[in-house]
Amino acid sequence: MVALLGTLFFMAVMGVSIWSIVDSVGPRLGRIAFLLQYGPVGAEPLPPVRVTLRGRTVPLRMTVPARLRAAA
Repeated sequence: MVALLGTLFFMAVMGVSIWSIVDSVGPRLGRIAFLLQYGPVGAEPLPPVRVTLRGRTVPLRMTVPARLRAAA
């Protein structure tokens, strides 16, 4: 009896997980079908990210505590 209840419980968990995957993918199926048929739309690659400070481009520096630098 316990084995049957355990099996039913895990089947219910699996059912909920499959339902959540189908529910989240459902609205995107049209886009997925389009991309599978025609491939990705060609576009120019995005430019690299630049950090600006009041209109000037500045180098990006990070300060890390010494204990973390030693671990790296």
